[in-house]
Amino acid sequence: MARGLKLTGFARFFIMLVIMAPMAYLIASYANGQDGVANLKKLLGIAQNAVPGQAGGGSDSVFISKKEKIHLLELEVAALKDSLQQRDLEISRLKGRLEQ
Repeated sequence: MARGLKLTGFARFFIMLVIMAPMAYLIASYANGQDGVANLKKLLGIAQNAVPGQAGGGSDSVFISKKEKIHLLELEVAALKDSLQQRDLEISRLKGRLEQ
């Protein structure tokens, strides 16, 4: 006859702590009127990246994927490169006028 798995007192306490502590945190958060799951995600750093919305004064958050964020950043880099080229042309034009 095979004996069941025997746990020490500390192992029982540790398993109970691993299960009960998050549950107690969630219950306390909801009792205080907060979103406990969102708080846990933010605390653990597993929440999605939030970009402030353009409309609404920046108080609303719009969740975007990493691919969309990369695309937006690439567009911004392209716009900055174009702006830099325009400024370089303006500088060279002004240097030519200065030499005259």
